[in-house]
Amino acid sequence: MHRSKTNKDKEHPIYCRLTIQGKSREFSTQIWAQNEKWNPKAAKINGTTEVAKTANHTLTTIKLNLLNIRADFQSQGKLITPEIVVNTHLGKSGKLYTLIQLHEYYNEQHVKKLIGKDYAIGTYERYKTSLDHLKRFLTYKYKIDDLFPHDLNYSFATDYEFYLKTTRSCSHNTSLKYIKNLKAVINFAVRQEWIKNNPIERYRGKLERIDKEFLTEKELNVIENKILPNERLNEVRDVFIFCCYTGLSYSDSVKLSKQNIVLGINGGKQINIKRTKTDILANIPLLSKAWEIIEKYKDNEFCQYNDRLLPTKTNQKQNAYLKEIANLCECNKKLTTHTARHTFATLMLTKGASIESVSSMLGHTNIRTTQIYGKIIEEKVSNEMVKINEQLKAV
Repeated sequence: MHRSKTNKDKEHPIYCRLTIQGKSREFSTQIWAQNEKWNPKAAKINGTTEVAKTANHTLTTIKLNLLNIRADFQSQGKLITPEIVVNTHLGKSGKLYTLIQLHEYYNEQHVKKLIGKDYAIGTYERYKTSLDHLKRFLTYKYKIDDLFPHDLNYSFATDYEFYLKTTRSCSHNTSLKYIKNLKAVINFAVRQEWIKNNPIERYRGKLERIDKEFLTEKELNVIENKILPNERLNEVRDVFIFCCYTGLSYSDSVKLSKQNIVLGINGGKQINIKRTKTDILANIPLLSKAWEIIEKYKDNEFCQYNDRLLPTKTNQKQNAYLKEIANLCECNKKLTTHTARHTFATLMLTKGASIESVSSMLGHTNIRTTQIYGKIIEEKVSNEMVKINEQLKAV
């Protein structure tokens, strides 16, 4: 009984509280009673009047219905919470997603269907991995298969971060990105008005700065000029070199077609392409070495059949073959499609291109993203000057 509320007959509303595993949900029974007539121990209204009998019968029916719903869920092996039992009793038809159901919906009905528009295939794969981590965490930490988003709290996020770093051996930045993915999923549910708020919204993690690995001009020349044993490795090397001279990411190099080659304002050829990741238009003047690779594959069967300029493989195969090429070239650095993009940025800055121009060619949404390459160049120059200074002192 809520004694803080009263009607003109000095009656108070009777509320039902359902508690399951320490969690409760209250709802109104739509029954009112005077304080002196309510029996809290028996949970009924005292008296033999028809009003009292009808009210008590309704209260008994509510109790039995809640018990039957819970028993039915148990027999079906469904997740049971006060929220879902009460909603079922009240006949609420709104979809009540569990956390795993919500993540699956976001992956398959949102990200997957927007591949090539708002998302790259790699983003979809990362969200699938994120879902797998989440499922394993729930089993490992809480011994459950699922829970509802509103059951999350700040400690859930910190426990999840600790689990990713320890049990799953993820790096600091990778761990934070998986939690960021989870926050994106829950925020999606908030926008859809499936839940009221994001319980882990205030969780914040600061990414650690990681130096971008890139090839020096000398290392790049070694890979360019290396005689490789078969066509497969030659094609992969050429695509990698092309990205080193254009700054294209893997997802952008895969979709590159004749329609992306246009004439710039100075009459020279340039790549005009919307970045898959950011949807930002990038204009990249074609260096002669990059154009030579395009010309090399203009009659390639794969390129002609798929209307593509480059004989690209899957990203997984591309990186696996690049590892093989690195071994053949005795290169100690990890060659990936990201390494090519970082190489382009540092090469352009080293050769005198402005950071604004490099940012534009990379298709960055914020020039601060590009400035990390400038810091790499500054550190390189500073380290070299220290060595020169020591040499001069020794003379």
